[in-house]
Amino acid sequence: MEMSSTDSTIPLLSVVIPAYNEELRIRPALHDILDFCSGQSFTYEVIVVDDGSRDRTADIVREMNLPGIRVYSLVTNAGKGAAVRCGVLQAKGERILYCDADGATPFREVLRLLAAVDHGADVAIGSRALLAKDTSVSTVWYRKVMGRTFNGLVNFLILPGIADTQCGFKLFTRKAAQDVFSRQRSQGFSFDVELLFLARKSGYQIAEIPVNWTNIPGSKVDLLRDSLRMLRDVFWFRWLYLRGDYRVISSDKSGQ
Repeated sequence: MEMSSTDSTIPLLSVVIPAYNEELRIRPALHDILDFCSGQSFTYEVIVVDDGSRDRTADIVREMNLPGIRVYSLVTNAGKGAAVRCGVLQAKGERILYCDADGATPFREVLRLLAAVDHGADVAIGSRALLAKDTSVSTVWYRKVMGRTFNGLVNFLILPGIADTQCGFKLFTRKAAQDVFSRQRSQGFSFDVELLFLARKSGYQIAEIPVNWTNIPGSKVDLLRDSLRMLRDVFWFRWLYLRGDYRVISSDKSGQ
């Protein structure tokens, strides 16, 4: 496999992958990313953030010994939001994507998000709720029901107009990423909502893009417990904003 070197240049794309006990799923996900990127003309880097795993996740990534991949290991399990934030703030790319370690979204879908950013978006997010002729979503009915219910409440409370806040496939310009992730408070699964809330309040343009997605067994999300925690956090985000605890910076596209 021919890899693009990212040692001496600023990569166009940084890919951040949070991983907690992913020894069974991380290898095929990385191969999907690297097989795709090796056929592209742009430079890239891949950052795996091991979120205090109790299995061999980090060891497996290191043993794969693939160029262009960096591994950061958190001492304890800090949460998905904390792991993604760590990787994004270490990223060097002009465009920064985070994606899940399960590979539920085929990595080639990144082209859809890159195109949206090329056309002026500051943030491009994959969506399982929006459909296109060339996309399909395969999931179980109860995940769809829980997801739609949670998203409806998020729309009503703080973030109208976004059909799917939770798809783990999101791309940011470097400026937007450095801004919103530096102000992120959530360390858990609710961080997606917080980032989009901050991005919108800061004036960044958000594009929601239909993507292909397949449910992969082994999710770490407890649908009932974690959904309730995330809903609690939504009220917290609104309270932080109303108190003025978020330092909101208006977007300036000249810095992209």
